[in-house]
Amino acid sequence: MSISEHIGRISDLPVNNESNFVPNSEKRVVFGPEGRFWSDYVMRCFTFAPHAGIEKVHTHPWPHWMICLNGCGKAEIGGETAPMEAGMWMHVPGGLEHRFYNDSEEPLRFLCIVPPEGDVNPAKQNSRP
Repeated sequence: MSISEHIGRISDLPVNNESNFVPNSEKRVVFGPEGRFWSDYVMRCFTFAPHAGIEKVHTHPWPHWMICLNGCGKAEIGGETAPMEAGMWMHVPGGLEHRFYNDSEEPLRFLCIVPPEGDVNPAKQNSRP
């Protein structure tokens, strides 16, 4: 067994756009089912280009746990808006309306953990205009 099987760069992981619903963004699965070391949850790394983001507020039954790595953006959670900045964490309980977007001229990069059933396109779930 080689250490290279257990360590790597996020930027070297394949872009996974099958369930990525955000235009002008990239999604890479860091940990999760299907050979990614974590069967119970999926850790995704999203990079939103400048001014990219989730277009509609939406809700679903699963939670999100997030950590902003770099850039600046906004998180709308439960009808309130807060900044997303490097070093900040966010928790969105299941059933709470939310969306995230980059309101800057620089890329916004964050980790987002959901259960496997949450690694889907929420635009196909319940949303409001």
